[in-house]
Amino acid sequence: MIENGDLILSYLERLGVEYVFGVPGGSIEPLFNALARSERRGGIRPIIARHETGAAFMAEGYARETGKLGVCCSTSGPGATNMLTGVASAYTDGIPMLVITAQTSLERFGQGSFQETSCTGINTVEMFSRCTRYNTLVSHSAQLEQKLLQAISHTLSNQPGPAHLSIPLDVMRQPVVNATSHESLRAFINHDVAPSQGAMHLILKDLATVTKVTVVLGEGAVGAIDELLALVEARGWQLVTTPRGKGLVNSDHPAHRGVFGFAGHGSAMEALKPENAERVLVIGTALDEVSTCGWDPTTILSDRMIHLSDNPEHLIRSTVARLVVLGSPRLMLKPFAKLLASDPVRMEKQALTSEFHSAQNVKIDNPEKCSAIKGPIKPQALMTHMSQVCPPESRVLMDTGNSFLWGIHYWNIRKPQSEPKSLFHIGISYASMGWAIGTSVGMAAASRNTPVVCFTGDGSVLMSGQEITTALQENLNLLMVVLNDSALGMVRHGQALSGGEQIGNALPQVNFADLAKALGVKSHRIETMEELRALDVPAILREPGPCVLDVIVDGDEVPPMGARMKVLTGAV
Repeated sequence: MIENGDLILSYLERLGVEYVFGVPGGSIEPLFNALARSERRGGIRPIIARHETGAAFMAEGYARETGKLGVCCSTSGPGATNMLTGVASAYTDGIPMLVITAQTSLERFGQGSFQETSCTGINTVEMFSRCTRYNTLVSHSAQLEQKLLQAISHTLSNQPGPAHLSIPLDVMRQPVVNATSHESLRAFINHDVAPSQGAMHLILKDLATVTKVTVVLGEGAVGAIDELLALVEARGWQLVTTPRGKGLVNSDHPAHRGVFGFAGHGSAMEALKPENAERVLVIGTALDEVSTCGWDPTTILSDRMIHLSDNPEHLIRSTVARLVVLGSPRLMLKPFAKLLASDPVRMEKQALTSEFHSAQNVKIDNPEKCSAIKGPIKPQALMTHMSQVCPPESRVLMDTGNSFLWGIHYWNIRKPQSEPKSLFHIGISYASMGWAIGTSVGMAAASRNTPVVCFTGDGSVLMSGQEITTALQENLNLLMVVLNDSALGMVRHGQALSGGEQIGNALPQVNFADLAKALGVKSHRIETMEELRALDVPAILREPGPCVLDVIVDGDEVPPMGARMKVLTGAV
C-alpha cells in the first residue's frame, strides 16, 4: 500500500518530472512526506521557495526550459492564496502547470479549522476557477487518480495552462493500492493537429500569387523554425517577431526586421506596411495588445493577414483575416517550404561566430547610446554589452518594468543554430513584478549546466528578491542583474509621458550588492561603463552558485514604451 501523495508522484515521475516547487505547511504535510520518500530513492524531490508565488514562478521556469509539466504545491489558507498570482501568470502565458493546494480534513469543513479555505468560507477552489484550465476539489480518495489524469490532460493540451487540484489533508494521506502501471499516458504525448488539406491548398494558392510577404513569428512557431527560415530565405520574404517570439531567430538573420509590438522596432513596423507586405503571415500568436502594437490597424490587423496556430485560443480575434487555419505550424509549413521554394537561391546563412555582428536591417532607437564605453551606465549600452559577453547558450529572462522594455528592444539574440527553442523569456501577459526572479530559479534548476541570466529592477527585487536564496541553497548557476535606479522606472516614465502627476514612483537607495552578501550570495556593484566592461561575465557564469550584479543605471533614459502609452492615453 502507498498513500495518495505517493500515487501523485508516481504519475509525475512517469512524465519525467524531477521537482515539485513549494512551501511546506500543516495540511500539505502528507505530500511532503511522499516527497521525502521519493527523494530517498532518487526520485522527484522538493525545491523550497520563500513564497508560494515564487514557487509557481519556479514551476513555470521549469516548464519553459524542459517542455515538461511544471508542478507547484502549497498548504491551505494563505499558502493557496499566495500562489494565485503565479498561477494567473502561467494561465495568461499558456504554461503547462499542475497546481496542488491543500485543504483541512473534510470532516472539519465549516468548523473554523486553522487556515480553512473550504466551500463554507474563503473558497480557494472558486478563486482558482478563472485562472486554470481545470479546477476541482478531490473530495474522496477514489476520485484522485481520475481527476489527476484529467488535470494532466488539460494542462498538456493544445490550450495549455495550469490545472488545479485542491486535496484535503485526510484524502492526501489515504492509503491506496499502487496500480499506476496499468494506466497509459499516451493521451498526454504529441498533440500536433494536422491542418485540413483544403486550408493548406488555399494558403498555398494565395501565397503563390504574391512576392512581398512579411512573416510574424509568435511563441507558438517554436516547432517550425527550420521550415520557416527555409521558406523565408528561398522566397526573399521579410521576418519579424512578436515580443514573446523574439528569441526564436537570431537578431542578425538577413531577413529579420526586428520585434513588432510592445517596445518594438520601427523597421518591423515598416516591414508590415501595405507597400512592403502584400500578405502578412502570422504564426503562433494571439492578437493581443502586446503582439499588435496596441491593435494597430495598418500592420497585422488587416485583410492581408493569414493566421496559423495550433492553439484555437490564438485564433479567436482573427476577425479581419483573409485566412485562418487551425493546425500545427510545422505540419503546415513543411510542404510549403518545398513547393514555394522552387528555384530562388537561398540567402547565405551567417555562421555563428564568437563575435556577434549587429543586425543592420533592424532600426533601433538611439543607436549611439548602445556603444557607450565610459561614464554612467545607459540601459541601452548595458543590454547591448551583456548580450555580447553572455555565452550564446545563456537562458535570458527580462522582468516586468523597464527591464523587459530595454530587453525587447536592445537585447541581441545569438543562440546556437542547433538550439530549437527560444532562450529569451518575458512574462508579459500578466506582467507580474518579480516574475523573472522566481522563473529564473526554476529554469536554472532545470538546466544546471547552462547559465541563466535574470534582468530585474530594484522594485521587483524589493518585492521578490528573497528567492535568490533558493538558488543559493540549490547551488544554481544564476546571474541576477539588478537595474538599480531607485525608482519604479516604468511607472515614473509612464507618468511623465502621459502628463500625470509624479507620485509613488520613488524608491530608497539600496545597495543590493551588500544585501546579497548578507544573504550569502556573491555580488558586484557596478556604477560605470568602465567597471561593467572590466567585469569578466563569462567567468562569473562558469562559477557554481548564484551571483548578483547591482548595476546603477541612468534612470533618466526613457525606455521604448510608445505603444503602451498610446493605449494608456487613448491615442490608439
